Amino acid sequence: MDKAALRRWGIAGAIVAAVAAAACALLAWEYKDLWLPQYLLWRNVTVAWLQQVNPALFFLLMATVPALPVPMSPFYLASGIFPTPIALLGICIAIPANIAITYWLVRTLMRPLALRLLKGAGMEIPRASTKRGEIIFSVFVRVCGMPYTLQNYILSLSHIPFGTYMAVGVPLQIAPAVAMMFLGDSLLKGEGRKALIALGILVALGILTKLTKDVLQKRKAVRALSTDNPDAPL
Repeated sequence: MDKAALRRWGIAGAIVAAVAAAACALLAWEYKDLWLPQYLLWRNVTVAWLQQVNPALFFLLMATVPALPVPMSPFYLASGIFPTPIALLGICIAIPANIAITYWLVRTLMRPLALRLLKGAGMEIPRASTKRGEIIFSVFVRVCGMPYTLQNYILSLSHIPFGTYMAVGVPLQIAPAVAMMFLGDSLLKGEGRKALIALGILVALGILTKLTKDVLQKRKAVRALSTDNPDAPL
């Protein structure tokens, strides 16, 4: 895909996302009497429960539990209950820690479990033969849309060096985590304007992720990474 086509797709995607977001906002406003009382009840119960959680324990769980097939999104959204500096610091420590812990566990104690999960999902692991190939493959895995835990398992088993694994994975995971943290914060506090801004950032990140994935697929860059089986499915 050339740059002009990429730009057109990006503009079209942004327009569609903006129209869809505006339509959803109008519908939500029109029917607010139906959902607002339930939302306020849910918010109050959730806030009361989360306020009892110790921040250190919360981010310790974020750093360790997702080494197993546990979704990260609830952690990101719930982290908005804490003051913003604490939430940002916790995310920026917990995510690198979790990525590093998973890398070590999958290459040692959890290797049989990881192999079974990937085999059950019909995935094979290409092996990059160049530094550029390692980076391309790492980016592709991070943007291809598969669950976070499987991303870590695949990259940990694919002979990607630890430095490349961390350098690619940490920023690509922190960016949506911070956006979801602000979204969770605004939802829990009932700040609609901030929620729309955070949602817009997540939509923009989603569009950018999709475009990156499409570019890599169009160029068949990922298929060329495997030295043993170039046609291996991901």
